[in-house]
Amino acid sequence: MHALVVGSSVIDLFMTVDPDHFNIVDKRVTLTLGDKVPSEIKKITLGGNGANVSVGLTRLEIPTSFYTYLGNDILSREIEEGLSREGVELVLDKNREGSSALSLIFAFKEDRIIFSHHEVRDYTFSFDKSANFDFMYLTSIGKLWEKAYDQIFNFAKEKNIPIAFSPGTHQIESINDKVREIIASSKMFFSNKEEAEAILGKNADSDIKELLTLMKNNGPEIVSITDGAKGAYAIDKQGIMYFIKPSPAEGHDKTGAGDAYATGFFASILHGNDIPTSMLWGALNSGGVIQKMGSQNGLLTKKELDGEAKSTDNLIAEKI
Repeated sequence: MHALVVGSSVIDLFMTVDPDHFNIVDKRVTLTLGDKVPSEIKKITLGGNGANVSVGLTRLEIPTSFYTYLGNDILSREIEEGLSREGVELVLDKNREGSSALSLIFAFKEDRIIFSHHEVRDYTFSFDKSANFDFMYLTSIGKLWEKAYDQIFNFAKEKNIPIAFSPGTHQIESINDKVREIIASSKMFFSNKEEAEAILGKNADSDIKELLTLMKNNGPEIVSITDGAKGAYAIDKQGIMYFIKPSPAEGHDKTGAGDAYATGFFASILHGNDIPTSMLWGALNSGGVIQKMGSQNGLLTKKELDGEAKSTDNLIAEKI
């Protein structure tokens, strides 16, 4: 079972800020202009939706090729070396100008704020015509993504490759007919609740069962929607809905938790498991990431996940 992942890869720089130099009121952080704010670099890691999924799948023993977009700077070389160390087969787009993406993640006690830079480039996608894969996982690409998405979808259709789809911020904010066509053609769809509401044009606090039903009616065979600390939901091919609570993990770093859940779920399906087992894999993998700083440090290996699954008695996906 060989998967092709297409999406972004970045360097994540995690920092903490001296609490005496900011205030938090109603989830808003205020700083003083002109202030010199003591801060500390806590960790530098690989990130990006595509990179997170590729590393996660590889650790869960799914052979993975990763098509991504890098520049020609020191950040790009670090990303390339890091992914290679993980055993990911890297396929780089031919356009390697400028810099790679960078996220500055400021960690506060309650949550985090992410400052994100993505090089503006004319994204394209071209692959060896003889290449074939059992499944494709398509996720976020930066601005000017439309041409690449069209080429990616045409490649999948020509090669008859089923798609698992998790659109990124740019795709959701400027959703077009191509994104809707990919949703309609996908075998699996992954998003969080807010993203599903935006795609479906629903108000915040929509009923989760309605979101699952509406998204499935758009075409995907399987839909999985996460809702942060409340847990995760899914609907299968037959329309049966499930819920699983979060893994009881210590920590609060949410960076990469959604990718980890989708990766565990997706890998489980590729290993031939059912929906409840796949939700368990997703919850455990997400819990592993939450416990460690960075979107990849806590991703579980297959051996680790199997061990946690056997020792977990009260984390079960239930029909709703």
